[in-house]
Amino acid sequence: MGVPTPILSPSERGPLGQYLWSLRKAAQMTQREVEEASERKVSNAYLSQIETGAIPSPSPAILQELSKVYGARLPANAPVTCSYERMMELAGHLCPAREAAAQPTQRLTSFAGEQLTPEEEDELLKYLAFIRMRKGKK
Repeated sequence: MGVPTPILSPSERGPLGQYLWSLRKAAQMTQREVEEASERKVSNAYLSQIETGAIPSPSPAILQELSKVYGARLPANAPVTCSYERMMELAGHLCPAREAAAQPTQRLTSFAGEQLTPEEEDELLKYLAFIRMRKGKK
């Protein structure tokens, strides 16, 4: 048996470490059981380092494996839900959804003040393509 992991506060674990720790506890699994369930793709030592915040940004492949394990093992009434996207956000691989939604997706910067709908943007782009086609531009 290894040395027991010290009890850490959520802030000491970091957001990803806390999330993964919460998922593992909700799935009622030990780190060794996670290692076995992942077919040794995620070692218990590596998982420990992620959970304690020593590795704040593991690879997407590792997160995918953890997502598979926890997604399959979490009971329906678990207090936390397993989300690969959330893991990717917390690891810094993806922009959080709320930030992405807050950023305008306008492709036509000349009309930025107009607050165009996506449909209006598409129509303007189609019209621009038509004009360019008429003039022989691509």
